[in-house]
Amino acid sequence: QAFAPIGSSDASFRSQSVELQMGRSVDDIARNTAAAVMLGLAVFASPLIAGADSGAEKASNAKITTGGASTLQSGRTIAITRGVNLDRSDFGGQNLRGVAFQQSIVRDSNFKGTNLYGSSFFDATVDGSDFEGADLTLSNVEMAQFARANLKNAVLKEMYVSGATLFEGVKSIEGSDWSDTQLRRDQQKYLCNHPTAKGTNPTTGVDTRESLMCLD
Repeated sequence: QAFAPIGSSDASFRSQSVELQMGRSVDDIARNTAAAVMLGLAVFASPLIAGADSGAEKASNAKITTGGASTLQSGRTIAITRGVNLDRSDFGGQNLRGVAFQQSIVRDSNFKGTNLYGSSFFDATVDGSDFEGADLTLSNVEMAQFARANLKNAVLKEMYVSGATLFEGVKSIEGSDWSDTQLRRDQQKYLCNHPTAKGTNPTTGVDTRESLMCLD
């Protein structure tokens, strides 16, 4: 209970008390409002931060989310614009580590013995292209089409594959290494039943059927 100071009238004291309480109430409201705003911002921002690394999670594939398509090699920049028609191109034996071919048409092209580590063929059409002996480790092939493609002796470890990736009609997977590539059940079954699902990868020494986890 508050007591009026000596020499103060009751009316004056009551007025001062009301003003003091109102001042405290305003301060409390301001503090509570600020806390609520900060909490709201934190809750709103958290899914954005969590989703910032969605999709391809490796740095070499970050270009997929930003829309870029370039990589630095020995001081020079190689850029391949998305959606370009690259039919019948010759990239055989080249170092194309991290290069992006997303949404491009790359049919009947030569990638034989090419270093494609961490590259992107996201939503690309590579029908009839030759990847024999190529290294596609950690490559993004989500939604890509591999009809008539030659994957003989290719290293296909830890690739990013979606349910929409099409391997139907692939020419050969003999000697290919699919270790740690997460395939959908029907994709795995199709590849295991492919007549060329045999042999051992000459680079990694891994058996093709074992890498596909075929049930023999």
